Amino acid sequence: MPKAVSQAGAHSQTGAAMKEINGFRAGKRIALPLHGLLIPLVLSFLWSCASFSGRDKMENVGTAGGDSKFYVTSESYLAKGQSKLEACEKDLCQGNGERADTLIRLAQVCCLLGELAPPEQRLGYYEKGKYYAEMLVRECPSRADGHYWLGLSLCGVAEVGGAGRALRLLPQIVEEMEKAASIDPTIDQAGPHRVLGRIFSEAPAWPISVGDIHKSLHHLTLAVQIAPENSTNHLFLADTLMRVGKEKQAQRELEKVLKSNQHAVWPQGVEHDHKAARRLLAKLNHSR
Repeated sequence: MPKAVSQAGAHSQTGAAMKEINGFRAGKRIALPLHGLLIPLVLSFLWSCASFSGRDKMENVGTAGGDSKFYVTSESYLAKGQSKLEACEKDLCQGNGERADTLIRLAQVCCLLGELAPPEQRLGYYEKGKYYAEMLVRECPSRADGHYWLGLSLCGVAEVGGAGRALRLLPQIVEEMEKAASIDPTIDQAGPHRVLGRIFSEAPAWPISVGDIHKSLHHLTLAVQIAPENSTNHLFLADTLMRVGKEKQAQRELEKVLKSNQHAVWPQGVEHDHKAARRLLAKLNHSR
């Protein structure tokens, strides 16, 4: 994408794709309206790029290992998340446990609830997650968790807050993810680099927003180096490689997606990535 892109031009490049944006939980589809301005596609991809890392993260927000229903139904996520939020807020108030760990769990579960809650409640959960993540950043600025979950909370605020707010928040999201990556690039299976890579791939370029395909390639290359077992890292890298015309390298990454059995968000997401990889492979073969 050229350095200077008109708003109308950016709209024409992304308008059709807006209709096919997928959310990750329970097969939900997320489509973000333009409201007269361009919302970067990345704001709907962020929950596919990062967030809760499989069973390890979900256990941190209160699941029992092996409770498969928690991964299948939004209702189960929502109910258990609300219960865990109440318990963690009680722990924070009473000073139970390590305070920083409690703040991390609070920011995590608020992001989860913001994704699953009814539309009228989503912003409230994201704002609450932002509040706890900001508290963690103030108290423990050297911990990657605070910056990472602040960035993801801001993603949620941007998603439901309208186009203007989304465009204003995106630079701050990038800043927080870059801080998280500089402190601990391994968090959430290379989550900061995965999110940054997708942001720079999907967002419009300057002067509208922060999009930069070369930065996308840089961050996603790091993501697959840090967490090579993660299917989404390879999938997003393959997509960026296709955009810069490196089709042979993209094919190799897509083949790695099909061999992967680990996903950043939920176990069933591996199959979603496999389907996406097969679609991209078919696209590559058709273009030859």
